[in-house]
Amino acid sequence: MTPTPATFGPGAGTWYLDPLHSSLIFVAHYLRFGRVQGTFGQAHGLVNVTDNPTLSSVEVEIDTASVNTGVKARDDHLRSVDFLDVERHPKSRFIGTGLEPSRRRNSFRLHGDLELHGQVRPITLSTAWMGEAPDYVSPDDTYGHFFSATTRLSLSEFGIGDGGALPWGGRLVGDSVDIVLEVRLQSQDPAPFLKQIGHTP
Repeated sequence: MTPTPATFGPGAGTWYLDPLHSSLIFVAHYLRFGRVQGTFGQAHGLVNVTDNPTLSSVEVEIDTASVNTGVKARDDHLRSVDFLDVERHPKSRFIGTGLEPSRRRNSFRLHGDLELHGQVRPITLSTAWMGEAPDYVSPDDTYGHFFSATTRLSLSEFGIGDGGALPWGGRLVGDSVDIVLEVRLQSQDPAPFLKQIGHTP
């Protein structure tokens, strides 16, 4: 049954992260002067929306080994003990702890705890509901809502190194990393379809 379109955001019920149409993006300083963009390609999550949206729950899990900057040698280095140490910390998790309305239209602040590199720290995502649309392939069965969110992380707060000093000054990777999320939540569990096409969330 297709949910009734909401005035602002999903209606009450369980909503699933659509990994095929969601992007988990990070932008980091690299070699002091440059900026490198990357993504995490494997994630799954649930959002349970309550009648009072501020009491809704959010839980997302990310496979840290799915980091991808488009350069294999760099990605292998990011997976190593110098940075993400994915063998010891294969998962990163975000658990929402509260929603706070924003003055901006269709926007809110999503507070939560992020587990990364074995450390848990509180973060806040500035989030905006972008709109809603039926699924392109199954418009009669699946409905989706689109969100954008941003935050900034300090790697040192999670015990992640900066790769060491450069001979000409500065560090290999800057401590501040910008996070940009473009997320689609859908009304149906994507697992059966993902299995059908051979995609591992």
